[in-house]
Amino acid sequence: MRLLFLAPHPDDIDFTSASTCQQAVALGWDVHEVLMTSDEYGTERNEFKGKRIKRIRMHEMEEAAKVYGTNPDGTPKLKLHWFGEIDGYLPFNKDVLSRLQRLILDLQPDVVFGPDSFFTLDYHVDHMRAGWLIYFAIKTLPLSKARHPLLFLYHSFNNNFFVPVKALSIQVSAWAKHRSQTTPLRNKLILPVRWLFNTFRRARTGSTLAEGFRRVRFVAGENVLGKVSQRTFYRLVTKVNNGYKRSFYTPTPDQLGL
Repeated sequence: MRLLFLAPHPDDIDFTSASTCQQAVALGWDVHEVLMTSDEYGTERNEFKGKRIKRIRMHEMEEAAKVYGTNPDGTPKLKLHWFGEIDGYLPFNKDVLSRLQRLILDLQPDVVFGPDSFFTLDYHVDHMRAGWLIYFAIKTLPLSKARHPLLFLYHSFNNNFFVPVKALSIQVSAWAKHRSQTTPLRNKLILPVRWLFNTFRRARTGSTLAEGFRRVRFVAGENVLGKVSQRTFYRLVTKVNNGYKRSFYTPTPDQLGL
């Protein structure tokens, strides 16, 4: 089996799908993670934004990948692919869609995980666009060139598929490697918070702790939020995200030499 996890930023998979990723690696499956951006704006300190925090975040992601398992030479079994777009400025266009499709065709995954942009728990512009990109990339794959992988979406409030958690601690130990994004105190608090979150989810999973996903079937109406059309929803979220970017994403990529 070959699995592909798509992450808008370093730490997204560690925060949402760590147990699922760990179990796949432990089974000896071929597991890949595509990082759409390198989190070039992943700090509130302007003097760190750009190439400086990018190097830090990439190193942290490499260390987090090792938590899931390492090869005899010390390299992570989880294979990382850096897509190269800029944090907060991930384009949603045909060029990026085509690049992502080519990557999927090269890797030929059996299962793909990505963020849910239709029933999202996170309105960050990169999360939204990464979710739309992976959805349409797989939906429009040329069937003559590739088998159609299963698509599961995380960060969804409309989950219909659950993977039992073998060890909740992996969600903390992997995320804790992203030291620029957390603190020792937050690392201590995150475990009971996750227990509380999973307690609410037990209304769907019974006594089993589980990570939740939405399985995509590419059928009419599956992405409609009540009576709100996808186009209306897209315009609303884009307006919110543009305001978010203007508030937090300074200086500009040109000023940072990106």
